[in-house]
Amino acid sequence: MARARALDEFDEFFLRWEPQVRRYLLWLEGDHAVIDDAAQETMLAAHTYWDYVNQLQKPQAWLFKVAGQRLQRVQASRQRHGLSTDPGELPQSEGPDDLGLRESELVLFEAVRKLPDRQRTAIVLRWQLDLPNDEIAAVMGVSVNTVKTCLRLGRDTLGTVLSDVSGGER
Repeated sequence: MARARALDEFDEFFLRWEPQVRRYLLWLEGDHAVIDDAAQETMLAAHTYWDYVNQLQKPQAWLFKVAGQRLQRVQASRQRHGLSTDPGELPQSEGPDDLGLRESELVLFEAVRKLPDRQRTAIVLRWQLDLPNDEIAAVMGVSVNTVKTCLRLGRDTLGTVLSDVSGGER
């Protein structure tokens, strides 16, 4: 009975958070095969460690941290096997257009993906997943002050990039 309840709780967790994990990974990576693998590995880890994850006050911080780690692992594996990780070299049958993004949002999407890793992670966790600084810090394994710095630098860099794209208008 307890095991059945735990499985029901995991099912609810999966349905709520798996799309968020995919959304997070989409902003970090352009290859849908990589996103699929990393999301699948993340949710498998959540299932494997469900007794632990289920007891966490904010399991989403654990989940996004693991998603970032799994993404790096999948990217490294693809590189070791000589598979491309450059979105420009991949077939573009799917992509940001699938999200129904307007042209201006696509510009932002591409600009965010060009940020340094820490800035990109902080920006995506804030803007796309609306996580507070303490949860972003837990995901990234850094201090709250580092998160604040990453967010500020990321916003500054995006402002410059987007200003260049729009011809000086922000």
